[in-house]
Amino acid sequence: MKNKSFIVVAMILVVVAVIANKPYKFDLSESVKVNDFPKTIGEWRGEDMALSERDYEILETKNLFVRDYKNKNGDSVYLYIIYAGDNRRALHPPEVCYTGGGATIAEKSVIPMTGSITANKFTIEDKNSRQLVVYWFKSTSLNTYNFLKQQLKIVTDRMLGRKTSGALIRVSTEIKGGREAAALELIRSFCSQIGPLLAKYVP
Repeated sequence: MKNKSFIVVAMILVVVAVIANKPYKFDLSESVKVNDFPKTIGEWRGEDMALSERDYEILETKNLFVRDYKNKNGDSVYLYIIYAGDNRRALHPPEVCYTGGGATIAEKSVIPMTGSITANKFTIEDKNSRQLVVYWFKSTSLNTYNFLKQQLKIVTDRMLGRKTSGALIRVSTEIKGGREAAALELIRSFCSQIGPLLAKYVP
């Protein structure tokens, strides 16, 4: 019942925002450049991965990156951040992209990542590998696994004339030798280091 009430309230706010089309003062999508996110984080060293113009067209923004971070042990973690500002259409759960690409998604759940971040977790499987993926959404100070909650905050901030921002943070790594627990611990360790940086580089 609570979920239904929440959805109804969210839908009402979206409709009101569209009808009112109230001008808003703040849109950080142009001023924030997530590519400024550090490539060196503790023992981790990151390298950007190339994206095609088609990728940018689909996502409706170039304010994003996919980066391969490696530590001194050779472990690899992929960090994907897309910053959409007020363009809510650029944000969606990544399962959409994975299933569209033919991957199989399994073992979905919601888990704590750090003291302040709770994330969605799932595994993806294809012919050659298994990967562990975690992701969450951000809107100003809000970090949430709940897509609807983030969208509601963006709409509410816009209606109230406050600064609006929306971002998706996704972290993934290969599951080696079936050791999913080790893969999760690696991601958790990495997230504990990027967590404090998000407020500055993904406001």
